[in-house]
Amino acid sequence: MISSHAFYETPEGINIKLAVAGPMVRAVAWNIDLAIRIVIYIVAAIVASYLDKVGDGLMLIGIFLLEWLYPTVFEAWKGATPGKKYMGIYVAMEDGSGITWQASLVRNLLRTVDFLPFCYVIGLFSTLLNRQFKRIGDWVAGTVVLYAHAPQAKQAEAAEESLAPKPLSIPLTADEQRLILEFVDRCPNMSPSRQLEMASILSPVLRVPDQEAVQTLKQNAAWIKGKHL
Repeated sequence: MISSHAFYETPEGINIKLAVAGPMVRAVAWNIDLAIRIVIYIVAAIVASYLDKVGDGLMLIGIFLLEWLYPTVFEAWKGATPGKKYMGIYVAMEDGSGITWQASLVRNLLRTVDFLPFCYVIGLFSTLLNRQFKRIGDWVAGTVVLYAHAPQAKQAEAAEESLAPKPLSIPLTADEQRLILEFVDRCPNMSPSRQLEMASILSPVLRVPDQEAVQTLKQNAAWIKGKHL
């Protein structure tokens, strides 16, 4: 199964799960930021029109500063531009820590490369070649774009907690328990038919009909989590 999550192992051996934002949500965020900049440009152009040639010079300087400093400052200061914040995503270092000023500057300077030959074709192609959806700027800067919250995961956990924990009648190894937990974690990103298809593979082991396999795995995931509390 394709996962939109990235995993980072800390020096202490702890695996951190990061929810990676895909190209579509990032494109929407970019367009929101573009709309904001366009509004600023229109207002600035109206003001500059009253300043004759001085206004033209100030307008050019303003465009340069806004195009390069707008994303850099917002990402380094808040972790996200207004567009990204609205879409619930932010930029971080590969280990999930806050992005540094240097990394923010590098990833945004390389937007020029990602934009080539037009409309971020290279950047889009790059994001489709890796599971962390990194564009060229992210590769060089060591950054990744993540979801600030994972509402689907929270809903899944709440639904899972409402299930009565039920251990399987057969012993489970640590790897088998991990696989069950991974399956339940990915359920929010799968259609009901896909969930049933995957769970039905274990139907003979679970000793339940195919229709009950998903529910049984979710019950056991709740039991496994409770067992390790």
